[in-house]
Amino acid sequence: MVIHRTPLPGFDVPQARYPGNAQQATDAEIERAGAGSLPEFMNRRLQGVTATDVQGSPFQREITYRGQRLSPLLGAPQGLSLYLDGVRMNQPFGDVVNWELLPEAAIAGLSLVPGSNPLYGLNTLAGALVLTTKSGLTHAGTEAEFSLGSHGRGRMDFGHGRQWGQGWHGYVAGTLFREDGWRDESQGRFGNLFLKLGRQQADTDWTLSLLHGESRLRGNGLLNESLHAIDRRAIYTAPDITRAQDTLLSFQGSHALSVDSRLALQAWYRQGGRDASNGDVGEDWEEWLESCEDDASVPECSDPSAPGFVGPAAVANDSRSRQKEAGLGLQWTRRAGAHQFAAGAEVAGARIEHDQFTAPGSFDANRIFVPSSAVPEHETSLRGRTQRLSLFAADAIDLSPRTQLSLAARWDRTRVRNRLGQPAPLEEEAFTYSKLNPSAGLTHAWTDAATVFLAASQGTRVPTALELGCADEARPCVLPTGLQADPYLKQVVSRTYEAGVRWRAGGVSASAALFRTDNRDDIVFVRSGVSQAGFFVNVPRTRRQGVELSVQGRRPVLQWSAGYTYLRATYQSEGVLPGPLSTDENPNRFSPGTPVANLPRQVLKLAADWRALPRLTLGADMLAVGSRPVAGNEGGSQPALGRIAGHAVLDARVRWRIDDRWQLTLTVNNVFDRDYATAGVGNLDFFPAGRPVLPPGEPAPARFLAPGAPRTFGLALRYEWDR
Repeated sequence: MVIHRTPLPGFDVPQARYPGNAQQATDAEIERAGAGSLPEFMNRRLQGVTATDVQGSPFQREITYRGQRLSPLLGAPQGLSLYLDGVRMNQPFGDVVNWELLPEAAIAGLSLVPGSNPLYGLNTLAGALVLTTKSGLTHAGTEAEFSLGSHGRGRMDFGHGRQWGQGWHGYVAGTLFREDGWRDESQGRFGNLFLKLGRQQADTDWTLSLLHGESRLRGNGLLNESLHAIDRRAIYTAPDITRAQDTLLSFQGSHALSVDSRLALQAWYRQGGRDASNGDVGEDWEEWLESCEDDASVPECSDPSAPGFVGPAAVANDSRSRQKEAGLGLQWTRRAGAHQFAAGAEVAGARIEHDQFTAPGSFDANRIFVPSSAVPEHETSLRGRTQRLSLFAADAIDLSPRTQLSLAARWDRTRVRNRLGQPAPLEEEAFTYSKLNPSAGLTHAWTDAATVFLAASQGTRVPTALELGCADEARPCVLPTGLQADPYLKQVVSRTYEAGVRWRAGGVSASAALFRTDNRDDIVFVRSGVSQAGFFVNVPRTRRQGVELSVQGRRPVLQWSAGYTYLRATYQSEGVLPGPLSTDENPNRFSPGTPVANLPRQVLKLAADWRALPRLTLGADMLAVGSRPVAGNEGGSQPALGRIAGHAVLDARVRWRIDDRWQLTLTVNNVFDRDYATAGVGNLDFFPAGRPVLPPGEPAPARFLAPGAPRTFGLALRYEWDR
């Protein structure tokens, strides 16, 4: 298998010679793991990767790799880039990803390329997740899978590839999914369709692909600990609905200019939208409780029929986002003696429209928003444009048959224009960011079995239109909907240093890597109150450093792997993180060495598949995750919040190959039904044990958890023909 040094193919290197702890998986390996989604597979099998179930949906998981995030949630600081067949899939508005709209049924393989690799462009602070799709050349034939599972889950995947004469080939794939969800109010459904047509000739090959997907997912958010102790399936408030759709048309082609040089072209157009509806605690409720502290017996504090009585006030935060993006990329590669050169350019532009609406209401007995008769108010709007120009060059030099030096540099210039309205339009703000980012790497085959590598790289992340529109502490906004002000944020500059060794002999391989990533002017979202209101700020310096160890074995009847990750993610400067529990008397301070919230220090992953009989395979995965600090208590100002306890979860599967075409798989996730959490946040609790706070009470600090899924069962029937 090879690693693409750039998003476009052609400047490739065998994985064994890549200067970094790169990881790969084929479609067959992904299928054998029995995971229900791509994020679940990465959480089980890829070293350095963990997942948090902040929303409770399997397709709204937030992935972290070496302490940096790749998330579908607006407001999450994104530190990983995602590519599909060379097209960057981080959305222009917020750099988020929609896992459910990716063509999982068409994925031929994935690569996790580590480091602040400048050749993968913006957002590549810890690494890049690179997905390639199937074609009629690589996956001719038909495959289909039907599955049913606990909590009303049902899924269908299909794919068909075909070759014709004179180099023509095509592929079609699709997915349909629905579930009731294991938590209350957590139904979800989506569908996507992928089409690819191409032709391969002696000197020229090209592909044209179309991807379209639509989804409607309900996420539940975090749950206060007192209610979690009663029923982990419960919700804090509802609804939390996200509707999304995305369409991508892309063209990729290459032509051999000579025996040693090749020119590649990539062009794409993308458009999509996202609508969100959230029921949240209203600020009127908090203000009413404060006003009733002195005398809760007055009518406006005790009589629901009295004027001025507020009660459990709620607010509906609704939003509508639309975005369009187009881009063009060129890449020239040439091999000359000991050198392999690459140079290229990319231009891209995006248009963004975003509108926010709010409406007052109340909560019913189940904490579900009930609208009032008031007309929704158009709080604000944003019209944004982003333009990006990139130039890059790279050289891979064979210093000897066993040693290779890699040098690269990329220059990016990004201009972000925002016009905010409240709803009256404000004057347009424009911000320009530019940076030249270098990288260097060295690999040396110490023996025929062992290779050592060293690497240093620098990457950047430019503030998104969302972050620039929500960066004023005096005017916090509501995510995922609100935008209020447009002050300047600095771009994030990330530097990664990595050293390691790879070893392979017979059917066993192993790797070890040390890494350190230093971020300057990291962008974080901090909350200013009990609701989702908050703002983005630059933190001068943060650091993620650690070690990755892994070993894998392959035998005719047994495949196994073990991996361990140690991560220490800390702040490297001094300051205060504002929040609902951070006060002037007891601020949430951070200083060099203060841990970054919700990142476990230790993770252990074990996996095995044993072919007990010629047609029967038994498999299991074990994931053990250490404790992690709670957001809002990074500096220890709220010792009662403590840390989220570590956990270990076992998943098992049984696969029966009925014949050469049919296969039946039974999966059991969380075999021992462990009750655990994947993230925690400190906040004021307005519904202790599910009951609203009324005068003379007041909301108390509490820990809110992202509960992990209970034991679930799944049964899948798979069909393969002419594969």
